Amino acid sequence: MSPAASSATRPSTLPPVRGRLTAGAPLAPLVWFKSGGAAEWLFEPADVDDLSDFLAALDPAVPVMGLGLGSNLIVRDGGVPGVVVRLGKPFARVERLDTTTLRCGGGASGILVSSTARDAGIGGVEFLRSIPGTVGGFVRMNGGAYGREVKDVLVEAEVVLRSGERRVLSLAELGYTYRHSALPEGAIVVAATFRGHAEAPAIVQAEMDRIATEREASQPLRSRTGGAAL
Repeated sequence: MSPAASSATRPSTLPPVRGRLTAGAPLAPLVWFKSGGAAEWLFEPADVDDLSDFLAALDPAVPVMGLGLGSNLIVRDGGVPGVVVRLGKPFARVERLDTTTLRCGGGASGILVSSTARDAGIGGVEFLRSIPGTVGGFVRMNGGAYGREVKDVLVEAEVVLRSGERRVLSLAELGYTYRHSALPEGAIVVAATFRGHAEAPAIVQAEMDRIATEREASQPLRSRTGGAAL
């Protein structure tokens, strides 16, 4: 079977897509520890509609798992059954909504979010620079470091539920506790809105530099460890 599934080789349980659907996709190259088996199917949607339509038509018995940078994930050698959803470039955009607010795609990295915030004169999200992950993961696990957490800056999150339904969840609906959220099982975070405060870009950069220096002093950044910056 070709790595990229066509409609002729795709089982009847999987609906057609406009993005990329790959059978037996190795996950080791996509996760932090560079080890583990393959996804039964890896789906990289073209956009939110593609993801929503796919999940709505997918057999409810097929498990679905979201994958960001895989920095807190260990993939077993036997692989992952069902469909692994990975949000690519269409979900990696960050845009300024107003003087203190950013809308960030679920596939955007913490470095991209904090750098965009700096350029826009928005402070308060510098801590995301130190977390090796994407917005989707930050929202799901209430990611945090250096005294701040996602719950301190999140306004709302846009998700696609396992049923394919698109919803906007408020901060309260996410029920945040330490490194945990009430995000529904199988839901994929496609975007989040963060609100910081107006700040001079130079001051934001100085805080980002301070965080980077502290992290490098406390963690072996050139080795792949499971450490966390506190």
